[in-house]
This record gives sequence, structure tokens and C-alpha cells, in this order.
Amino acid sequence: MEKKRKSVCKEDCVPSECLRIDLNVRVEGKSFRFNQVLTNALHHFHKEISNKIEYRFEMVEEINLSAQMFDEFLSTVQWYCEAKSHLWKLEHLLELWDAARVLNILHLIRTCERKVGRIISEENFETVYAKANLYKSEIVLYKARSFLQRVWLEEDFKMSLTHVLSYAEFYHLIKYRSDNNYGDISEDIILRSIFEWVENFEKQVGSTEEISQELVKLSLDKRENGDRDSFLEDKLEESSKLSRLLKASKYNSASIECLKELSIHQLCKKDREAELILTKAISFKLDRNTHGYWPPGAFERNKVGYRHIGVLADEDQVSAMLLEEEYFLWMEVPRCPLHSKITNLTVFDNELYTVSSSGLESLIFVYRNKEWKFVLDLPNKDFVVVSKGEFIYAIDGTSSSVKCVSPRETPVLYSEIKFPDMMRNPESALDFDKSILIFCSTDSDEKSAVISLDVPEHKWTDCGHLEGSAKNLVGFRNETNYFILQRDGTISQVFRNQDGSIEFTVIKRLWSIQSAVRGAFIYNEVLYVFSNTPMESLCLSGVLGAFCKIEYWHQQREACDYVHFFMDIDERMSETINDFDDDSDDDSNE
Repeated sequence: MEKKRKSVCKEDCVPSECLRIDLNVRVEGKSFRFNQVLTNALHHFHKEISNKIEYRFEMVEEINLSAQMFDEFLSTVQWYCEAKSHLWKLEHLLELWDAARVLNILHLIRTCERKVGRIISEENFETVYAKANLYKSEIVLYKARSFLQRVWLEEDFKMSLTHVLSYAEFYHLIKYRSDNNYGDISEDIILRSIFEWVENFEKQVGSTEEISQELVKLSLDKRENGDRDSFLEDKLEESSKLSRLLKASKYNSASIECLKELSIHQLCKKDREAELILTKAISFKLDRNTHGYWPPGAFERNKVGYRHIGVLADEDQVSAMLLEEEYFLWMEVPRCPLHSKITNLTVFDNELYTVSSSGLESLIFVYRNKEWKFVLDLPNKDFVVVSKGEFIYAIDGTSSSVKCVSPRETPVLYSEIKFPDMMRNPESALDFDKSILIFCSTDSDEKSAVISLDVPEHKWTDCGHLEGSAKNLVGFRNETNYFILQRDGTISQVFRNQDGSIEFTVIKRLWSIQSAVRGAFIYNEVLYVFSNTPMESLCLSGVLGAFCKIEYWHQQREACDYVHFFMDIDERMSETINDFDDDSDDDSNE
């Protein structure tokens, strides 16, 4: 009767009389000196398969195993062995892997690699990774990367483990995390790990030659993945390693405290591009908190109830339009009984504010917790309103002053700034960079005066002139660039020169008539424009040269303003959406 083979377990080779330190093991004629535990286990295994099971060692100097027998021994080394195999430890698996490499038998090497890949932990990661890198083992390296992808964002994860990664590998790890949804995990962890990795990398690799070799390796990986175009774009950028890693992350999602801390890091002092990336991210954060600027991907899409919307004010009614739907449906926001004629809309701290004229004064309301709440009354009317930094700025041509409204502070009317002598007849304003650009009408419609108010210093600067009228001028922006749209359809990009001066560069003219433009913004590469003037679609020819697409709305009534932000859709709006969906389904069924 054939004997049943037993797995090698601790109880089989514990007795002291079976310890044998100097026993030589030969596999396929090659001699190996394994550690004591492995030697005893191999001796026991050899006796078992030779049908000579005895619980004492015979006086032999060496044992001989074939490749097949060695493979069978490897199959007994399992993590699920009774009481957990005493051989399922890194030191034993690495010795077996070394032996398989010496034998140069592929299937033995692969068996050992799979076992080593399964035992990876935070405690042994650096040891395993170093050996896998030495042996160029794709199986173990893949397992190591997968392990990092699983655990490196856990709260108690040791960031030092990423230090062993090459530039290309760390870049791919960052990119993998950015391209996959990890829920509500803070981006602060990612940015700090990037700076730690670069610091460690610069200590170990000082030469630009080694860095360039890493970039070449990254380029080859990208080509293998069919990402040739992306690689060529990156190559043109001539980015530093730090800035490339930052761009691979979702740095815009980090906290403003983290961004400010890292922007003054010693690495940023040496790397102007990386410093600029973080500075722009800080600016984005401040802008978002002020007027609700949310570029695609800069918020968690699983946030229940929140949607990107366009908001329109018309007489005493505010309406909202969802921007992420295939259809465009205007939904009425609950009406405020004190609204008589809304003259301005603005977004501050991602909340919607209205300015409503009432006789000789104006009333400011905020839409909060699904209802309108009174904020402040201001003398006069017909303001130009811009939100920036800590305040809502109400530019008042009647009193020749700018009223600084701080909605969350007491007193709400914080201060009043007098116009400079060169400024009169303000028509429009644009939140630009560190300033508010105010466009004023002159004696001629062919030219407008431009005045800058720096924030928060509240310093005035004469910025010269802009070709064309300042009336009905609106400003908008994407993540990095600022634009203005004039009523004759001219789109210009706004630049700040190194000397601080402002420059306007015409990009395209969208139409050839005078339009009462009320608002514009870019979302998902689409330029949304609202006007009180009907527009033939033929007037928009050639717009694709400037933006991916344009959506243009108009209505006969005198809409006053049009803005874009990210808000919680209330029950009434949700019911309207659902009703519209039901109607659409009924129509399709018919």
C-alpha cells in the first residue's frame, strides 16, 4: 500500500537530535549550503520520498535531489500548512529563490518568484524589492507595485518604502492613483510623499545623467503602453522630475495649508516650475473658495446632491441649469419674496449671492440651506459686483467708491475704497490673478479705460486701454488662463507681463453684431455664453478654433447676470429633473 506523503511541518523536524548543520545538499549535481531549518526540512523530505521515514538522522554527509524532487519540495512550502509552515518565512524563500537562480531552471525560478511575491509585507518590502530589482524579476516587481498601490495610502503606511522605487516606477504609482478613484483620501499624503521621494532621490542620485536615464526608461514604458503622444507632449515640456510628479498627481485637490507649506520647501526654491505649479494651485483654491471656480476633476464626484450648474437671474427669479446632462433644462430656484429686480449675481465661498435693487438702495441675499437669507442693504444701485479673496466688492459708480462686503464677518460692510482720480464710469469687472480689473467707458466706444485694484493690498494701478466697448463685457477663465468676451463677439486673452503691466491679445471674434452679453464661463472645454440678444448660429462659425464647443443662449427678457458654480441641488430641483426625465421617456416610447 502506497504511503501518503505528508507536508513538511514544524513537528516533523523539531527534535534536537535531528539538527544537522554541516549537511551538504546537491540538486542536479550542484552543491548548496542552506540554513539549518531548510537543510533539516530537505533531509526529512528526501527520506520521506525514499520511503525511509525515521525520526533520526542517518550518518550521511550529503543528499542528492533531482530538479523534479526539488520542485516537489517547493510545492510543500505553503502558507496554509498545518499551524502555518515554519518554512513560510522570507529568509527561507529567498534562499530557495537563490538556489533556483543558480540552477537556472525557469519553472523553478517562477515557482519561487510567485511564493516570494505572496509574502511581501511592509516589514520586508525593501529587502524583497531590492532582490527583485537585482534579479530583474518582473513577477516580483509587479507584486511589489501592486502591494504599494494597495497599502501606501493607509494611515499608518511607512512612506519610506517608496524610496526604493525608481523615478519611472514612482511616477507610474502616482499616475495610477490619479487615474483611479480612491474615495475621500487626502491628496496631502501624495504631495508630501512626492517631496520626500525627490529629497531621497537627490541624495542618492546626484548626476543628471542618471536622471535622464530614468526619463528614457519612462519614455520606453509609455511607448509600450501606447501612450506615445502623451510622452512627446511631456518631452516638449522639458519638466523637472519634481514638477512631472506633481503634474501626475491631483495636486489641485490638496489642502491649501499643505500647498502653502510645500510651496516654500527648499526643493521649490531650486525648482521654479514646481513652485509655479503649487502657486497656481493655491490661487485656484482661493478663487474656488471665492467665486466657485471648479474645473473638471477638482472635486469628488461621489459627493451626494452636488452638481455643476449655470445660474441665471431674470427680473425677480433665479434659475439654474445642470451642465452635466445631455439636455439643457432650466429649473427655477425657490423665489425670494423680497426680490424686486435682481441686478447682480456672484458666488462667494461657493454660495450664491444676489444684489436686488429696491428704490434707491440695494439688498444683498445669500441662498443658504435651500432658502434666501438677508445679508446687507447698500445705498444706491446699479453696482458692478465681483467676489475675490475675503470680500464681495460692490463697485459703485454713483458714489465713486468700492464697497467691501464681508458676508461672514461683523460688521458686514467692512470698508469703502474711494476711486482714484483717473477712474470713472465703471461698466464691467474681471477677477484676474491677484487683481480686479475694472473696465470703464470713455467718450468713445472704440476704447475703454482699464484700472486694476490689487487684492488684498487695495492698491490702484492704471492699466491703459482696451480696444472696443466696456459695456456688456464679461470675464471667464479656465484652470490657467483668463479671458474677456466683449459685446461685439471679440474674445481676448489677458496676460500680466513681467513688469506688472496688463496686456490683451485678441484670439477670435465669434460674431459680428452687438450683443447684450450677460455671462460666460468654460466647463469641460465648452464655452457657455448667455445673452439677451438673439443670435443666428451662422455668426458662430470658426469658434472651434478657440474652444472645443460653444453653447449660446438668449431670451427676450432682460436677464441681468449669469454665473457658474457647484451647488447642492434641493428637493424641488430634483423633482423637476425627475419630471423631465419621465416626460423624455414617455416621448421616446411614443
